[in-house]
Amino acid sequence: MKVLIIEDEFIASEHLKTMLAELRPGIEVLAVPDSIAAAVEWLENNPQPDLIFVDIELGDGQSFDIFMKTPVEAPDIFTTAYQEHALKAFKLNSVDYLLKPVDRNELENALVKYEKLHGEQRKKLQENLLSLLKYTEGSRLRYLAKTGTRLISVETDDISYFYTRDRLQFIKTWKGEDLVLDKRLDEIENEVDARKFFRVNRQFVVNYKSIQKVHTWFSGKLKVSVQPEAYEKIIVSRLKAAEFKKWLGE
Repeated sequence: MKVLIIEDEFIASEHLKTMLAELRPGIEVLAVPDSIAAAVEWLENNPQPDLIFVDIELGDGQSFDIFMKTPVEAPDIFTTAYQEHALKAFKLNSVDYLLKPVDRNELENALVKYEKLHGEQRKKLQENLLSLLKYTEGSRLRYLAKTGTRLISVETDDISYFYTRDRLQFIKTWKGEDLVLDKRLDEIENEVDARKFFRVNRQFVVNYKSIQKVHTWFSGKLKVSVQPEAYEKIIVSRLKAAEFKKWLGE
């Protein structure tokens, strides 16, 4: 963990550094700016630390001014001898608030609180990444199709929808072209980006951007209008309607 200590009292900063080294041996104190000006200069010229310890009362004013002068993305633990500042401190990006002289047990509790919050944020980030991978992993960028005897490489972004007709599979481009594709819709459904394409029924896999209107239909079904216009009505079954509506709202 890399920390920044903003403190103008040498004894207090050394005391804090000693306790941090004892409680978390791998911790690295990057710097100890002792004023608002020095802290702002450091933050503007260095990568954000993992955590900042901030003394509220500095020689050139209250450290709250630091947050007004430069963006501070790292979480903070405030230290002060004056409890009256607590409410103002917690309106900022504060993890905890420690009264001076800093108590070892309270410092440990603050570190545990930071690590817990940091761990939850990391877990949420990992979950988001896994969700993204679920959608995009293996997504096809292009398909090889043909018209007559000519082969054409078609970017997936240029496809309005895929459809099947008379036992053949086709690509419908935004230009209205119908290109023959040597792939079954079952394969296509598993290859395309699930955020952009949806298998609405046995005949069609549609691009989200191709959908012009969705109407309620008989028996809980949905009728989908696409552009360019499809050769037949596109109907979403009652059983698939809920999933389709959820996909539309993601």
